[in-house]
Amino acid sequence: MRKLILIPLILLLVAGVVLSSCGEEETTTAPPVTTTTAPPATTTTAPPATTTKPPATTVAPPATTAPPATTTKPPATAVKPTGTLRVASVDFSYESTDPIFYESFWGWSMYDSLISYDNKGNYIPQVAESWSLSADGNTWTFKIRKDIKFHNGDPLTANDVKFSVDRFASKESTNPWSPYLRNNLNHTEVTDDYTFVYVTNKPEPPLVVPFAWTRILPQNYFNKVGQDAFRKAPVGSGPWKFVKHTPETRFEMEANTEHWRQVPYFERLINVQVPEEATRIAMLKRGEVDIVEGISTDRLVELESQGFKVLTGVGLPTLWNISFPGTFSTTGPTGDIRVRQAISYALNRQEISDTFYLGTAVPGGRWFMNPGTYGWDNSWQPEPYDPDRAKALLAEAGYPGAFANPVINYYVTPGPGVDNALLFQSYMEEVGIQLEVKIIDAVQWGGMFFVRNVAPDAPNVGAIFPWIFGSTFNAVYHSANMYTSGGVHSTGNDAKADELYTKATTELNPTLAAQYWSEFRAYVETLYYNVGIVMIEPQLLISDQLGAFTENTHISLADAYAGIQHAK
Repeated sequence: MRKLILIPLILLLVAGVVLSSCGEEETTTAPPVTTTTAPPATTTTAPPATTTKPPATTVAPPATTAPPATTTKPPATAVKPTGTLRVASVDFSYESTDPIFYESFWGWSMYDSLISYDNKGNYIPQVAESWSLSADGNTWTFKIRKDIKFHNGDPLTANDVKFSVDRFASKESTNPWSPYLRNNLNHTEVTDDYTFVYVTNKPEPPLVVPFAWTRILPQNYFNKVGQDAFRKAPVGSGPWKFVKHTPETRFEMEANTEHWRQVPYFERLINVQVPEEATRIAMLKRGEVDIVEGISTDRLVELESQGFKVLTGVGLPTLWNISFPGTFSTTGPTGDIRVRQAISYALNRQEISDTFYLGTAVPGGRWFMNPGTYGWDNSWQPEPYDPDRAKALLAEAGYPGAFANPVINYYVTPGPGVDNALLFQSYMEEVGIQLEVKIIDAVQWGGMFFVRNVAPDAPNVGAIFPWIFGSTFNAVYHSANMYTSGGVHSTGNDAKADELYTKATTELNPTLAAQYWSEFRAYVETLYYNVGIVMIEPQLLISDQLGAFTENTHISLADAYAGIQHAK
């Protein structure tokens, strides 16, 4: 058996992440996430059991109307924030405070979105207290709440919504969600101070997904100070207010005590960048931080056995996938589907789950999908481990002799993903695949994986790109990026896939739309543009000063900050 290297569960964030699903039923709050103290040293946290996941039919297709306004969450109970919540992150990634500059992860704490979704994947009101879609499927009408104020005291109106949506949908935006608002936009308008209208060129019910990722900014303040000044001193309407940003070092926010939905329990939040795992752990032990991200599985198990608290359940399962850009443009090995199939059969997913992830993962998962999410078919199973079949497929493809350059590049950013890459490389070596691990910085990686480039000599073409990130309730637009001929990951180029995608995303009947979506995802899996490896249980190391996590744990840690309580 190979020597397995242990890795952190959380990679640095890259844009385009935890997303959503759909439906009409609303849940007013997410259930508290439970924490556990250390079990005996011989036990580990149980992996996410697929048998406990709800069947795919429990996640409805995208809703065309919001729940009645009377079902919206009541105003937040008045609390007096106290103390400081301190978070240690591996990397700040883009360090963006502006949603159109790649993605602003801090913005998820500072800004409210147009709509949102609950812990069952149902779309629910946020800035828009209700919305409707016209009978022809082209006109979206949003009724805006009248009790929201920005951090500077300005009221939030439909004019701010139009300003924010137009800007988010502009060609200037590098946010990966922006094209989905831009590509089908006819025009937007404000019919009164609290009514915003978005008109498309053709029906597209899944637009609820990017609407849920559109953050609302204050038009008057932005225009007064300009884009550069706004990015240095951002203003939103969310539960946290901007205080200070020291690049690559520290980001500070304070509680918005007048937030319409959730006043934070902590008065201040400080996020520090600490690349070294040992330093992050030492800071927790000394009481200098309360939440530590990016801790390797072996260290989590060890620390939990020593009595440290491990939090489970912030976000859906993390998925490890690999992607093959430009398979249709390259004469290299990945251009042959038999080589891509061989790579999948060469992976021992059960061994990876049991040994590499110490039982905190299970085989399977598909691109941004896991059991229970929109369109999932319970008959889908992970690819079996079959090295003999892998070798036979490689022989049929003439690998390595039939290729001028049989070496396949695997691009990864510095940090925990390198250990995944080395493990992956060892499996490839066992079946005779020549793989070279190339470590590049996050900006270069994003520029290669999030910009469509299918030229035969492009560095991304013919390579393998890993993606270790949380699943989502609704993977419609993630799938557009991966499987359609216009996707930014440079992987899709199949006419039937494009046809099936359009069929699923323009269907106004939600039952048929869900059926068509499953058919699309079943078909694109046969193309081997992307291969799922394992589903990893999301875990965080936290201090004993923290109590229940009660808010938006199904979305992200940044969205959950406001609902983190003090320990009793």
